[in-house]
This record gives sequence, C-alpha cells and structure tokens, in this order.
Amino acid sequence: MKKLFYCFGFVIGLFAGLSMNEALAQNTFLSDTLDAVHYDVYLDVNHQLQNQLSGHTVVHLTPKVSSVNNVKLQLLNFTVDSIFQESTKILSWNYNNDILEVPLSVSQNQTDTFAITIYYHGLPTIEPYGWGGFHISDAVSYNLGVAFDANPHNYGRAWFPCIDDFIDKASYDFYITTAPGNNAVCNGSLLQTIANNDNSKTFHWRLNEIIPGYLVSVAISNYAAVEGIYQGINGAIPTYIYANPSDTANARASFIHLNNMMQIFENKWGTYRWNRIGYVSTPLGAMEHPTNICYPTGCIDGTLNYETLAAHELSHHWFGDLITCASAEDMWINEGWATYSEALFMEGMYGNEAAKAYRRDKMRKVLQFAHYKDAGYRALYGIPNQYTYGETVYQKGALVAQSLRSYLGDTVFFNAIKQIMNDYAFRSVSSLQMRDYLSAKTGVNLNDFYQFHVFQPGFTHFAVDSFKVLSTSGAFQTQVWVRQRLNNAPSMAQNNRVEINFMGQNWQIYKDTIHFDGQTGSKIFTTPFAPVLAMIDMEERFSDATTDCYRTLKNTGVAEFPETFFSADVLAVPDSAFLRVTHNWVKPDDLKQASTIIYRLSSNRFWTVEGVLPVGFQSKGKFAYTKQNNQTNGLLDNKLLPAFGSADSLVLLYRQNCADDWKITPFTKQGDPFSGYLIANELKQGEYTLGISKPNQSGIEKAEGKVMKVSPNPAKEGFYFEMNNNEDCILIISDLKGKIIERMEIRKTVTSFYWRAETLSKGIYQAIIINKQNKPIDSMKLIKE
Repeated sequence: MKKLFYCFGFVIGLFAGLSMNEALAQNTFLSDTLDAVHYDVYLDVNHQLQNQLSGHTVVHLTPKVSSVNNVKLQLLNFTVDSIFQESTKILSWNYNNDILEVPLSVSQNQTDTFAITIYYHGLPTIEPYGWGGFHISDAVSYNLGVAFDANPHNYGRAWFPCIDDFIDKASYDFYITTAPGNNAVCNGSLLQTIANNDNSKTFHWRLNEIIPGYLVSVAISNYAAVEGIYQGINGAIPTYIYANPSDTANARASFIHLNNMMQIFENKWGTYRWNRIGYVSTPLGAMEHPTNICYPTGCIDGTLNYETLAAHELSHHWFGDLITCASAEDMWINEGWATYSEALFMEGMYGNEAAKAYRRDKMRKVLQFAHYKDAGYRALYGIPNQYTYGETVYQKGALVAQSLRSYLGDTVFFNAIKQIMNDYAFRSVSSLQMRDYLSAKTGVNLNDFYQFHVFQPGFTHFAVDSFKVLSTSGAFQTQVWVRQRLNNAPSMAQNNRVEINFMGQNWQIYKDTIHFDGQTGSKIFTTPFAPVLAMIDMEERFSDATTDCYRTLKNTGVAEFPETFFSADVLAVPDSAFLRVTHNWVKPDDLKQASTIIYRLSSNRFWTVEGVLPVGFQSKGKFAYTKQNNQTNGLLDNKLLPAFGSADSLVLLYRQNCADDWKITPFTKQGDPFSGYLIANELKQGEYTLGISKPNQSGIEKAEGKVMKVSPNPAKEGFYFEMNNNEDCILIISDLKGKIIERMEIRKTVTSFYWRAETLSKGIYQAIIINKQNKPIDSMKLIKE
C-alpha cells in the first residue's frame, strides 16, 4: 500500500524497558479467544438507501478457549438492527459504535463452530484523514482497508462486523446488490450475477483463501474489464483490470508489463497462490486487497509512469497478503518488502543499472529526509502508531531487505524467502519469528543483523580505511583495513559481512567478503592481480550510510554522479578514466592538529573520490552545499552554516587519506548563501568535506559599493545582497535600456536578502539604491550568466 496516493496528470525504549518478547506479549486481540473462520457478507449499496449501506453479515466462529459466553466483534458507527445466534434472536447487546458485544444464548467450546448474524445499516465511516474507510457515491463506491490516523489501523470494521486485526484470517462469500447499471467487484472469483425484479443486480463473489478483515474489498461502478492470461508456474491465471469504460485502452497500455511483473515475482518470491490477478480503478488508492487491488484512476493514464506502484501493490500478494505482519509494529514486513519489490521489478525489467539507480535514490532520500518526516531516527520494529505508514517503514524497510540479500547472498536469500512464503502462507509473522525462521533455514545466525538493522534506529557506514599489497608476484597478497562509523545509531553493528572489490590497473575486478565485528576489521586477501583500488561494495548491494556512483569517463564536459551531490567537470581525458565518488553520510574525522584558519568541519558528511585515472587526466570537482530556506529544503548543511547570512566563510577541505590532515584546497564558489557548489580547481583522489574558515577564502567574486555588497556576481540563479544603509531606501533593478525589472523598499533594519533571478535573460543589469528623496546612494552592475 502506498499512503494517500493521489495521481492527478525497537526503538526498544518505546516499551519502557520491556524486552521485545514482553512487549509482544502485551498485544491483546479479539482473536485471542475467537477465530472467525468464514464470513458471508450481504450488502446493499446505493439501492435501497442512498449513500448508505444496509445489509447483514454472518460470522462463522470457533472458540479458542472453553466456555465462551459472549462474542466481541468490531463494527464502526452503524445502527445495529438485530442479531441472531444461529436462528435464535439475541434480545440485547452492548455496542459503543466500535465494539459490539453479543451475549450468547448457548455457550460455546473449542470443538464448536457457530454463527452470529448481525443486521445493520447506516452511513459508512471514512477516517478524518480522508483515506481509509468506505467511500460511497453514485459514481463509484469502494473501501480502503487501512486508516492511517486510526488505532488500530485496520478498517474492515468500517463496513462489516468482523475481528479486525492482522492475525485473524477467514474465507469470504460476498453478496453485493447494486443500483442498475453498476458492477460489484470483490476479492476472489465471481460465481453468479443475479438479476433482481427491480432491475438491480446481486453479485456473488467467493474468496476461498483466508485473509484478515482489513484486506477484504468491494468496489462498485459501471466498470469494464480488461482481461488477460498469465502463464504462471502452476498454470494459467486470469488477469482483470476493472476500469472506467473510457479508460480501457489506457489500462492496457499502463499494465503492459503486468505479466513481466508476475514472472519476476514468481521467480524471486515463489508461486502465486491466488486464483486471479486483479486491479480495480478507484479515485483514491493504492491498497493491496488481494486479487482486487484498489488502484488510483489517475494512474491509469496510458503511460508507464506509475508501474512501480503497480508492482508494489502486486508484490503484496506475497508480503502483506500471503504472509501478514503480526502487528502494526511489524509493518515493515508488509510495506518495506513491497517497496523493495519495486526495485526488484526494476532489476528484472530494466536491468541492474536501473535498479541501482532506483535504490540509490531511495537511499539518499531516507538518509536526507526520513528522520524529519518521521520526527526522529526510528527502528523498523516497534514503530509508533502515528508512523506505521511512514518513511522509515516503507523506505528504510526496503533498504534493509536489500541489505539482507547482500548479507546472505542471492541464492541463499531467495531460497529462504520462498520457504517462508510456503511455510507461513496465509499466516501472520512477527519480526522475531521471521528472524528465527530465516536463521534456521539459511544456517546463518541473523540475531546481530536484526538487532542493528531492525530493532534499533540509525545506520551503519563501512569504508576501506587503507590497503597494502604485501606481495607483487604469483598469488598476490593484499591486506585491507576496514572501518565502521555510525549515523545516529546507538551501538556498532556486529558480525558484519561486507563485500570488498579490488580493481587492477587494467580495470580487472575481483571481489571477496570480509567478516568483522565492531569498529574495525582487517583481512589478508589473495587476489589474481596487484590491485590499485580496494573499494567497499562497489555495486551498492548493502544499504549503509553512503550514496555512491562510479562512471567511465571518455569525454570532456560535466559528468553527473547521481545522489552524491557531486559532478566532475572533465577538462582533459586522453584515455578512458574510471572514477568513483562516494557521499558519506557520517561525520568526517576531526582535525589532527588545531588550526587557526579552519574553525570547524561538517558534522554529517564527506566525500571519497577514487579511481583509475590515465596520465593527463584533468578535472574540476563540483561539491554541492545546501541549507534550508524558504525556497530550498536541503537540510544538508544547516548545522554547518548559519540559518541566515553569508556563506563566504564556507571552504572546501581535502586530505589524501586517513593518515593525512584536512587542509583548505584551492577552489571557487558558485551559488548563493543557501545553495551552490564549491569547485575544486584540481580534482584529486582522496577525501573532501566542507568547513568553516575565515571569510573570503574562496574565489567568489563580490561587488562592493557604498551601502550594498552583492555576491555572487556574475550569477546564474540569483544575487545575495548585504546592506549597510542607515536609512530606509529603495532598490531599483533595471536592464541597460532602463526598463525596470524590480523595485522594492529596503528598510534600514534589513541587513541581507536574496533576490532570485532564474527567469532573467543573460546580460548586464543595473542595481541602484535611492533614498526617500529619490537621491541615488549607491549603484553597481549585476551580471546574469
């Protein structure tokens, strides 16, 4: 499920010192004493009552304990008309618009199965957030089974009485009566369409597979079905895309890769266990109701712009539908793995490079923004209720799934996931159960992996500290020293497994793995050549606190390194060059010796530049800086740079390796106080970071007048004005023909401001300061590049 998708055009301390097992034990559910085994849902939608639901549900129950004298079900804000136990009418019950407590006329025991029938009607509930619940209108009526703001989030109770948690699962029969001209689409298979005497129709659907109540689905409109067949592992499976009649051509185009998705997921996750593949167009979505995915109408637009969303929802038929998280605190099992499946689809459909770019983008966004969106660094397990469907669960959850794949290796990883899909099919699973199961099946103890990546917040960071070739003939011996740093994690990861990639002078590649605990590790490798580079995780298989990218450079010009906040301006490249840049989302090492010039270093990031560069290779390196303001939400350098004011004291620092000390390297500055680049005049291999030094250490050009200073000048995007006026005045900016571009009042209390100029044409402009008596005070030329 993607939260609030509109398409138009632990933290262990949270449990107050309890162990994880104790915390799990405190979760109590209605399903602790009763098992709902089957539901018959009879519903009238916009036929008898306009914009209301009326109907009844037969709940078939089996006690889990002896001497059950009452039944508790969940039903949200309906009028309960009558209740029966089998054929016996219940004369009284308790109902608080959420929990319906029904005293039984005959007590029930563990060997019994009995039925409770509840007749009800009313206006269905939609959560205040406007997403989860039952949406009803003349055009389209449908339910979305999760409410983001509710506690619990499960919202099967928004349209039928049920045991509404992640654990209790049942099969279903649906009998949906609609107004003339509409079709009803539910989970499972359509068994019968009954024509009623008043021109209405009743649609009988059946789902034999068992699912929890929040995954139950109905959608009602004048749908047209786009039908197809997928040849699956166990035979042909029908596919249905229910869309608006005018959208059928778009549906075919937008879902042209549906069979490819299925093939990829069956190959990686195991056999598809449902009787059909189905999507249904709804105004809001997306929601993974099995075989009847609610999919946003606006995303059925004839393009492939939203196919990762389609893949995400489809993959829930393994993660979230086939196996279901045991509690909201385990939601990463549903949503993190479905989000990871997006990248898996990209890998299978478009290749490894596309998948790397997709994961790299997610890694950057998680490291840069997730802790802001989720109000702190959070563990995957035990997520607070208000962040169940937040960035940590979805995005970091996906990255941890990828890291587990790297940790175990592809063959072991995918075989184990297929096994858990089989052994836990149509059951719920907790994070602890998943950890223990995968440990047993793979033969790899995953306690340490889960402890760091699932049960505590933050990220680990791995780097090659140094390496040394010990022998240069025969079987080459190379010793590698590695180091672990932390990004907002409380303790070091243990039992680490990290891939080391060696590259020779002729770009030969050899890879091996180092195992180590804690902060540092070392290993002597036997390599088939003398390496000139030793790199951590060159192919970005493990999701640590880095975003890195390598490129082969053959031409001069600017080469971008996506998600690294770096680009190379190649000036000369006599032969092909291999260049890899890593943006490290951790604090760089401190200065080894106190400096009277360098006041402080960045506290959260630095770059590593490494490569195999031919003689004569020349390049500049552009390192981006950014801080938050009204126009840009960068959030990278806010701790380094002041909230307002000049960035003239910002400098670019360089060191060759960890044995070296940081020094200011020659650079120029391009940008404004809020964002721009520090451009190294000569790009060298080693490490770079940002720092604060004495002002004007860079090559920034600043125009100075009597009362105003302007930088940068020339500028591409805008000009930063510093004012020293002792009276209120007016700034006039005009072109050389005298046409006024901007006129603004500058009060004497204003000391600085930023004037955006992206829309201006290139050229020379005039800035004039006049006082209230229209007397010129200062003027200068502005050059727009």
